[in-house]
Amino acid sequence: MNRKCLRLRALVVALGCALAGEAYGDDAGFGSSPDSSSSFLRLASASSWNKDAEDVPSPFTEEPVAKPQSDGDFASDCASSCEEQLDCGCVGTCCCPPERSLIASVEATFFWPQFNRNFLTSTVDSGSGVVDFASNAALGSVEGGLLVAPRITLGVQGCKWGLVTRYWYSSPWASGFTSANPAFAPAGVILFDDFRAYTFDLEVQRRMCLGLWTGYGFLGARYAMVDNDRLLAATSLNTNVEATTRSYASQQFGGTGLTFGFWGIRPICCDSPLKYFVANRYSILWGNGDAATETMATAFDNATGYTSSIDGASAAGAGDLFIAELQLGLQWDAQLRCFPGRAFVRTAMEFQYWDTTVGLNTSSESLAVSGSAGAFTDASAGDLLFRLIGFNLGAGIMF
Repeated sequence: MNRKCLRLRALVVALGCALAGEAYGDDAGFGSSPDSSSSFLRLASASSWNKDAEDVPSPFTEEPVAKPQSDGDFASDCASSCEEQLDCGCVGTCCCPPERSLIASVEATFFWPQFNRNFLTSTVDSGSGVVDFASNAALGSVEGGLLVAPRITLGVQGCKWGLVTRYWYSSPWASGFTSANPAFAPAGVILFDDFRAYTFDLEVQRRMCLGLWTGYGFLGARYAMVDNDRLLAATSLNTNVEATTRSYASQQFGGTGLTFGFWGIRPICCDSPLKYFVANRYSILWGNGDAATETMATAFDNATGYTSSIDGASAAGAGDLFIAELQLGLQWDAQLRCFPGRAFVRTAMEFQYWDTTVGLNTSSESLAVSGSAGAFTDASAGDLLFRLIGFNLGAGIMF
């Protein structure tokens, strides 16, 4: 091969290499023209090397994974939502239930009643000596005894407003008996003391928050009825001589009116399920009251004969009843795991004050004397005034 032919072949090979290098440079993006860069290099430049081009979209870019929301963030959002809805300052928890919830609870109240009333008294003598009786706790009066009564609550509560009904009923009684057998005692006695009181409430309540306190203010209507009946009978027996007495007193009031107050709970610390519990309620009722008394005394002596006296009095009128109730205690509550509800258990010291102002005042007394037999008794009744001091135990659930 001649030299000229070799030169021509070398020129062709060099030209082919040059053209191949130009084509490769175009595909790889190393050419001078900016339009020759591939999308792959533009992606790399935008995502890794060019920090100013963060908004450049790319089909190779994966969607960002959402960051899990922590419990603290949820509580904060929940509290903010609560504040927006209730205008209150709840901390670390949500004041509002997600929807209306049903409220149901049952409580047992334990009281030792203290009455402002006069005793029924009797004095009998059949020749064996004078014996005095009084309707006190020692003979079987309700005064100072244990009173147990249920209280049932049903209602519905929303984020702010709720409607609640409540029923409380008490009906204790006490009795005492001593046989009128002269072989065992100079005189016998029968005492019976019956007390009954109940309330029925229908109220609207408003949910509110103050710091860590969650409170409920309420206003509604209440019907209440209270009744107290007492009987004391005494007998003294001797040979051919007998002295007996009977005294009775009744007081009652029933009326309808307003009830209002508030109750609230606060965690002992942080988000503790154990909470302070406080409640107070005031009621002013208007209605009718009445009072009645009746006494009887009988004396018999076989030598002188038989004498008897029966007396009575009654009064009625319109007036009002004031009731104050105070509670202070602890409540534990928690969300149930396998049931759609929040359960709570509560115990508290409780005080109630009842005072009627009808202006009633009745009394009667009877006296009978015959030979060596003598009997005297008296009774009085008026406006009801008493206090209930004790505690309560209750449990319930909010669905």
